[in-house]
Amino acid sequence: MSIGSLQFEASCSIKSKQLGLREPSGLAFDPEGTLWTVCDRSRRLFQLDTNGQILSTREVDNKGLEGITFDAEGKILVVDEDAGKILKYDPDTGKEIADRRLQDMEGFCAVARYFEEAGNNGLEGITCDPLRSEILLLKEADPGLLIAVSDDLQRIVAVDHLDGGRGFVEDELEPQAIDFSGLCYDRVRDLFWMVSDQASRVFTYDRRRGKAIQHFSFGAAGKPIRKAEGVTLDREAQYLYVVSDADAELNRFRIVD
Repeated sequence: MSIGSLQFEASCSIKSKQLGLREPSGLAFDPEGTLWTVCDRSRRLFQLDTNGQILSTREVDNKGLEGITFDAEGKILVVDEDAGKILKYDPDTGKEIADRRLQDMEGFCAVARYFEEAGNNGLEGITCDPLRSEILLLKEADPGLLIAVSDDLQRIVAVDHLDGGRGFVEDELEPQAIDFSGLCYDRVRDLFWMVSDQASRVFTYDRRRGKAIQHFSFGAAGKPIRKAEGVTLDREAQYLYVVSDADAELNRFRIVD
């Protein structure tokens, strides 16, 4: 499905020194329609409204938190970049339910060599694909990977290399400028939206075709974003929300089909 354009609509600060929200990373809507983000420095999960007001926080005993999403049962899933694992939390209490390292999953051999010296290019994003009962993980760079994991966190079922052959190198960008810092699933269009921090743009990716369909520059859409680190869609997939790590801002764009 072709998308006409993105149009910037609003931006607001979500920074709170008192609560420890300074460098948000990851963004997702819960089943009730409120937003959540993570901050690895404060080791907290934050619940927000769409105007950027912090509604509640959950303290968790993990660092290196990057992406966030909700599974089919409404539980929070977060990736830990430092340890290369998925964490599951109870959204009501913040209590840890599960802790699963990527390297302990069946099929890890397919990606093992890319994590031997991942450094700062580890896992950056996570989302759920309810249509296929899979969890999708995003590796930042060297190389960028989209890793599909079974929803029971037991095995890696597919790996897509996010390279020029799949449409992730643009004429005006150097290849090294394509990193990946967040993703979300679009249930209306059956596409994935992936943000690139360095390229300051968002791509739409069709897993069925194994190809990036379109890309949109945030600057051209009306709002340059410094260090885009999280992306999500409202339930009707009419609005795209992007969080800035550098400025701790929540940005909203209208999707024009």
